[in-house]
Amino acid sequence: MGGRCAVAAAVAVWLGLLPGGGGAAAATVALLLACAFGFVAWRGPDRVGTVALLAALLLAGFARGAAGRAALERERARFVAHDGLYAVAARVVEPPRREAGEPVAVVRIDAARPPLLAGTRARLRLPAGSDAEWGDGLEALARLEVPPSRRNPGGGDARAAAAAAGLAAGGRAFHTTVRPGRGLDALPRATLARWRRALERCYATGLEPAARELVVPLILGDRSGVSPDLGAHLRASGLVHLLALSGLHVAWLAALARGLAAAAGGGVRARALAGATCAALYLGIAGPLPSLARAAATELFGAGARLLGRALDPLQALALGAVTLLALEPGWARDLGFQLSCAATLGLVTAGPWLATAARGARLAMPLVATASAQLTALPLLLARFHAVAWAVPITNLVAVPIAGLLVSGAWLGAIVELALPGAGRPLFAACELLAALLRAVAEAGAALPAALIGTGGDPLLPAVAGAGATMLALGLAPARDLASRGRPASCARVAARVLGGALLATALGAALGAQPLRPPPGRYWLVVLDVGQGDATALGFADGWWLVDAGPRSPRFDAGEGIVLPFLRWAGVRRLAALALTHDDGDHTGGVEAVRRGVGISRILAPPALPGAPGPGARFGAATARRGDTLRRDPELRVLWPPPSLAPRGDNAASLVLELGAGPARSLLAADADSMVEDSLEVTPGAAVLKVAHHGSATSSGARFLARLAPRVAAISCGRRNPFGHPDRGVLARLAAAGCEVRRTDLGGALWFEIGPDGARALDWRRGPPREPAAGPGARSATLAAPRPRW
Repeated sequence: MGGRCAVAAAVAVWLGLLPGGGGAAAATVALLLACAFGFVAWRGPDRVGTVALLAALLLAGFARGAAGRAALERERARFVAHDGLYAVAARVVEPPRREAGEPVAVVRIDAARPPLLAGTRARLRLPAGSDAEWGDGLEALARLEVPPSRRNPGGGDARAAAAAAGLAAGGRAFHTTVRPGRGLDALPRATLARWRRALERCYATGLEPAARELVVPLILGDRSGVSPDLGAHLRASGLVHLLALSGLHVAWLAALARGLAAAAGGGVRARALAGATCAALYLGIAGPLPSLARAAATELFGAGARLLGRALDPLQALALGAVTLLALEPGWARDLGFQLSCAATLGLVTAGPWLATAARGARLAMPLVATASAQLTALPLLLARFHAVAWAVPITNLVAVPIAGLLVSGAWLGAIVELALPGAGRPLFAACELLAALLRAVAEAGAALPAALIGTGGDPLLPAVAGAGATMLALGLAPARDLASRGRPASCARVAARVLGGALLATALGAALGAQPLRPPPGRYWLVVLDVGQGDATALGFADGWWLVDAGPRSPRFDAGEGIVLPFLRWAGVRRLAALALTHDDGDHTGGVEAVRRGVGISRILAPPALPGAPGPGARFGAATARRGDTLRRDPELRVLWPPPSLAPRGDNAASLVLELGAGPARSLLAADADSMVEDSLEVTPGAAVLKVAHHGSATSSGARFLARLAPRVAAISCGRRNPFGHPDRGVLARLAAAGCEVRRTDLGGALWFEIGPDGARALDWRRGPPREPAAGPGARSATLAAPRPRW
């Protein structure tokens, strides 16, 4: 990139860290990529030496990543050996997040019983009201465990995210004793912690809850208090990046600091020092958030160059910041926030100037340049992780970014004035209330647009093509380092890189927008029991569309419809459901309905009839009635076995919608929350392929007589890990085993995906990628099926 040695070094180190611990094949591929980049991008006289240096940096990064990964696995092995209660002595190493009510802190464990490796890092949820601060010692009785790996198709991977943060485990502390940090080394942390707590108290007393829900994440990076609805609106409107502290926030505050320095008569060096000091203090108050650290490092390197009177263009500053942080925290190479921050900034400093020049004649297009350039280079990550594109991003950001900038400035100035002169900050806080309401209105309006967030499917080829295009575009559009070179026409190689990069990005985006939903092979259907915790959400995939039976639970801080069901549907490329069936009106089945309705189209909603004592969910959601004897679809046939048209139920569970799907050995029974009395009233025949076990495996369901009549081959149980009800009941498991069932549970294995046809059911390994219809012809097979392929 125009001889920028820091950029080449950052690429080499990052490529080395990504496959660290992932095997020789990954390292070989990364080495070849780094050498190719060095040979093509470097124009100096010693290409061979440059390539050798880049290869050495890559191998050093690989070794560093492999060593860190091995150490983390050794730490986690202790938790696997003893998964339970620990008495720990630890130290808080990051500012706790308090907005959710129960503080969440990252701790470094110094000693533990049973023994753990000293220095192990874990994330602990502390008891409500805990006053532990950054740098304090902590003695706690805690339940700790290794975070689970990916639990649902399209969902996040908690174990990989924890590894990126260097965390071996997570859990909850039941009793804590806090010992404040002492000594000179604790003084800086204690000072920053007091400043942070002062800001938190200032916003808690000066702002209404609705405004504080936006201000605290914008200022302090604590998103634990963001409600599921607000988070959903921000994601759908493409504004969630505003709450991720990064370059935008540092730029606002550093510009404010430089402006104040200039107003005081400061020169270039004084302004640079003011901006750098502001960035460093912000990082200290908010804590070591990867995206914020990247932005602060970039600001510090830029300020250092200005203090020394040296030229340092933004691309070099970005690369220097990235390579420095990766040397200190190699796990951040896999952190999504760090990746998005670097990718978006890369677009701003490479594609941004070119787009600004191209749009110079179109005044209306100029405000869209920053958003468009950041989105171009961030697109591969958005496709790979979120499987969706928010088409209204340019419009919503055009309105929201200035509002957010004013809100950040007002909140900081209001807090400073209020702390200096109590009561004087109220006018500024009143302005923050108005700005927060405006920002919320923009997010809600953007989310309400038709198909605001378009699912793009989980095909790994799309982000790969988009990544190649973004790389070529960045190489072709990177501005020359000196002014004389910038006036010359672009070389043929750079023009070719621009054309090829633009074509690849356009191809990837077009393919993503035109992605088709996954379809089962002819003559088969899919039954996907999603892991929504203690609740139910089951997706049914047919050749002509997808159905959803229930939508999971909702709590004040988590919505399974938004956090699990919709990511799965986007990963599967589903933009419209053929039907949503609600089995009954318990919150663990209907809590996520509103999120699903907001996120995808639904052709029809079905629910059981309203009965005395059990009105059901039909009236609330405008659902059509489904009762015993109804056939809801053909090929495969979906029949309603319960409830009958007239019934005096004992509650919602006894009036649950029980569905039977398919025929002969391809039958599945979805028993909702029916109890054993309902089960004994069902008309069933033996030999079902899959039984979706009733009521999460409660003792009141799955009676022996019913199981003997149905004779299912596979029993699928949806229940939460360590749920307070003890589901599944040991008696139920014993009865299922006695009936000859193979038992599969979401609390143990995550989402369960079955492909069901005339020859029975087989499990699909969705973790290997989206299932694809096998190619026609003899011996055709799906590469995504688990090996060996169990049949029942």
